[in-house]
Amino acid sequence: MSDSDLRRLYREQAPRAPEGRFSLDELMAGEGPIELDIGFGRGLSLFERAAVAPESRIIGIEVKTKLAYKVADRVKKHGLQNVTIFCGDAREILKRAEPSGSVERVSVHFPDPWWKKRHGKRRVIAEALLAELARLLGPGGQLFIQTDVEDRAEQYVAELREQPAFELASESGYVEENPFEARSNRERRAIEDGLPVWRIVATRR
Repeated sequence: MSDSDLRRLYREQAPRAPEGRFSLDELMAGEGPIELDIGFGRGLSLFERAAVAPESRIIGIEVKTKLAYKVADRVKKHGLQNVTIFCGDAREILKRAEPSGSVERVSVHFPDPWWKKRHGKRRVIAEALLAELARLLGPGGQLFIQTDVEDRAEQYVAELREQPAFELASESGYVEENPFEARSNRERRAIEDGLPVWRIVATRR
């Protein structure tokens, strides 16, 4: 299969969220807590989280069609009934998601790969997404963000300080460890290479 054929395959068959408004609670059977994994990349965080929290219903969102397609295929082959994959922009998908207060945990892995100042308007972690996450998270729900770009981490902390719906887990805004026991591929690589990772946890008031 040619590269162009593969790109078309990924584009056409990567799983998409339902059109219009839709219920997160109806995507998977069961009554376990709902978790969002945003930017799962090659999927390590999804598989590790499904292993340590089999009772949870995990919804992964990835903007890259190739990765979403391949991870969805692996989820199917592994028979993971508690994981659902969507390809697309989390900001667009989540503004259509219901019901409010239905999500217990959110992970956002290494967002915003555009580091130059002129790309600031493209940031995923900004007021629009945080407002949707505040709406979807129930009281006491946790938001976990991690990045290996220090100035981005500082921006995320500043954004969260301005959001009355969230309370940071520490005075600095940072925590030492990943609280969900589920590493992303990029996190694992950063640890192996001895690179710093800035981890932020905020709780829905």
